[in-house]
Amino acid sequence: MAKQYYIKKDPAVSGPDVEWTAINGKEFYQFITSPAGRGRYFIDMDDFMIEANETEYAEWRKEKNHSDYLRSQELDSLSLSFFGNLPTDVGDGAEVIPDKDADTEGQALLSITLKALNQALSRLDTESYMLIEALILSEHRKSERDLACEYGLSQKAINKRKKRILRTLKFLVLKAEKSQQ
Repeated sequence: MAKQYYIKKDPAVSGPDVEWTAINGKEFYQFITSPAGRGRYFIDMDDFMIEANETEYAEWRKEKNHSDYLRSQELDSLSLSFFGNLPTDVGDGAEVIPDKDADTEGQALLSITLKALNQALSRLDTESYMLIEALILSEHRKSERDLACEYGLSQKAINKRKKRILRTLKFLVLKAEKSQQ
């Protein structure tokens, strides 16, 4: 099923009086790249994309970033039950738990890089962020070809945009890392 896009007929209206317009991927791409689409915010709900005000978008982005962070931490962590049967006659059980933080310097550098990357991502415009989100950050990543079909563009155009955005991100990350060290 193709993703559905909903924009407000009048972006100044909020609450129950909002009237929505449903558009396809190509029309959505044309809209967000047009002057009328600048400064408008959209929340990606996997099957559909809906327009939101800046506050709603900021709350959604904050929750999504937090959720993504927690998911990434789950992959790197080991869970032990607090009530598990640890060997009490040979010690307190600390020797059973692996020490993943032994590389303190590496962890510090990784932390600086991740913070810089989050700052760089937050500085992207909505259109660029949504493209990088769909291609790289999303749990359900899309191919360049799939996005090209959604937006009604060529795969080459999507690839070009992705490369330009990644160059921008690299520049912003390096700049932020230097300022944090």
